[in-house]
Amino acid sequence: MTEQTVAPQVSWVRALVGALSAPVVLAAIALVLFAAWAADLPDPMAVHFTFGGSADGFASQAAARASVLLGPAAAAVLVTVLVLITRRDLRTARLGVTLASGIGSFLAVLPILLAIPQRGVADASSVTVPGWWIVAGAAIAVGAAVLAHLSMPAPGPARASTSPVADAPRIPLEDGERVAWSGSAAMPRWFGVLLGLLPIAVVVALMAVGVGPAILLLVVAAISGAAMALVLAPVRVLVDQRGLSARGVVPVRPVHIPLDEVAEARAVTVKVINGFGGYGYRVGPRGVGLIARPGPALEVTRGDGSRFTVTVDGADQAAAVLNTLAARGRV
Repeated sequence: MTEQTVAPQVSWVRALVGALSAPVVLAAIALVLFAAWAADLPDPMAVHFTFGGSADGFASQAAARASVLLGPAAAAVLVTVLVLITRRDLRTARLGVTLASGIGSFLAVLPILLAIPQRGVADASSVTVPGWWIVAGAAIAVGAAVLAHLSMPAPGPARASTSPVADAPRIPLEDGERVAWSGSAAMPRWFGVLLGLLPIAVVVALMAVGVGPAILLLVVAAISGAAMALVLAPVRVLVDQRGLSARGVVPVRPVHIPLDEVAEARAVTVKVINGFGGYGYRVGPRGVGLIARPGPALEVTRGDGSRFTVTVDGADQAAAVLNTLAARGRV
């Protein structure tokens, strides 16, 4: 394989600050509000609610107040694990910091959102929480995740200085001749249908035993099914004079790797239990992946050593075309 520089890395300090800033600030605000509202809040407080918004779980006021610390703690653990498994690779660690900040922020702000309807209430069992409270917490978490993503350094150019190695797959191509290749990959239809129907089956079972209002459960089932459909959507790949483009439903923008950044392309195999921890747009020890199903995949190494993997039928052909185009005009 062609000698490449080490992929750009993020420092532990930068990663921890990016992931923990929002959860720590939100947790501090929540603790201040809990202290200011202590006389107005019931003890014990409601800390868990049914689908219909009725209280069904209770804890002491002190325990509810301490639960905001789960946010920074979860963010710290998550970002540590993700940065470790991605070996501090900037492209993948950036996504890990974003995810950790969003989840940690949601856990930090949720206890105080649940406390707001309980102010001035003597008996917490009579409290109901509207569903949009959770939506508000999710919106705060998304905002925190966006800020964390923007706080991380963006990857710079990853131009390759040498051609792909001589034994890398290629196709015969005359000077001035043009070529393009396209392909796609998707989860087997039966498996996608099975996973899409699974959350609906769970919700129907809950409705059968009378857990929660039917309308809310149906909404949950619809959202779960839609999320599963997004994850299992087909992936389409194009290799041409501009480089590699890989498009799925997630991420919204196609992944594009210019030809001058392609150090080497090769066909690999993605297994059911893979190095990306699942399917969809993923990060892992093997870099960033757009994984639609187990099977053949195209792995592209950039000039800075970072890697991108996309599952596609005919990955060996795609690798040969991409290596041939990348080698043109490069010493």
